[in-house]
Amino acid sequence: MFIELIFLILILLVLISIVGISWYISNRLLHRTGNSPSFRIPITDIDTKTVTLQMTANTKRPGVFGITGVNGQVIVGSILSSNSETVTRELIHSTGELSNTKVAWNTTVYGGVLRDYLELTIEDVRIPGALGDMPAWFVPGKLSTWAILVHGATGTREQSLRAFKTLADVGLPILAITYRNDKGAPSSADRLSHLGDTEWQDLEASVKYALAQGAQHLLLYGWSMGGSIVETFLDRSSSASAVQAVILDSPLLNWHATLGALAKKNALPSFIAWVTEKIISMRTGIHFAALDQMGQGQSQVPTLLFHGINDTTALIAISDTFAAAHSNITYHRIAEAEHTQCWNANPEMYETELRAFLTQVLDLMTI
Repeated sequence: MFIELIFLILILLVLISIVGISWYISNRLLHRTGNSPSFRIPITDIDTKTVTLQMTANTKRPGVFGITGVNGQVIVGSILSSNSETVTRELIHSTGELSNTKVAWNTTVYGGVLRDYLELTIEDVRIPGALGDMPAWFVPGKLSTWAILVHGATGTREQSLRAFKTLADVGLPILAITYRNDKGAPSSADRLSHLGDTEWQDLEASVKYALAQGAQHLLLYGWSMGGSIVETFLDRSSSASAVQAVILDSPLLNWHATLGALAKKNALPSFIAWVTEKIISMRTGIHFAALDQMGQGQSQVPTLLFHGINDTTALIAISDTFAAAHSNITYHRIAEAEHTQCWNANPEMYETELRAFLTQVLDLMTI
């Protein structure tokens, strides 16, 4: 009897642990707090042409990235040299003071004061939505097709800044939006993310705003969960017919697969993903099958799809299957790119392919 009691207690403890871990993961996904800078990486040397900092999984990635300090920001490029402890990279641009300090690594590159580095007129506007006004950035352009940019779950509007220059160069007006539960935007009643299942309505409000302001056609551009929001909008909105083209970067096209990838990334057993899915459905009413873009009637809108080969959040295999199933998709698999880092890994190639797609689909040959 005593042994049986101990066994039951152990089973109960295991079950409590499973539910506790799954609840924690659901909290991380449903409470969209964004990523605050973590100033942990020491800079060991910096001059006008190079910056040397601690070697980490991020700082050794090839490409173009940002560094944020308490009193300054830097854009870094190619790796010039490295050893087991440090990496020295090309310094592309800097502002403020970063010597003798610890910094945070970022992929947005042009966030904060470096937004001015783009040399664009970026206006603050507010978009009326069902829950209240949502802040957005607007860049004027000469074309009648507007680009509406949708950031991912843990990102902000700054995530989209990397695309601003190319879009502006071809003449597209740009609207970089926020949605419910973003900082400065209205909160939903439960204050929880619905993984795109309700957020698409805020994209719809932004589409209606653009059309009311004179847009004739729309280009929708989504990163990560922003891609899921875009695809859900295309599937559900009566305004989808105004969309002329779509760009997806590291899109979350299947949340079931994403939960499995997150469990694997954190060395957790696969059944944790299943329990997490059930908890999220219980807390939000989300039906995961309705967010599986592989099972939706796919729009035939011309689509450009970027996905990093090294993405450990949104599995590239899902994009592989998605692209293979639809003839309207132009697909680029980006070497050495993690989640939402396709531009960072190879900005020149990314911008070349982006411009080529825009020129072809939007008939920009005269620009």
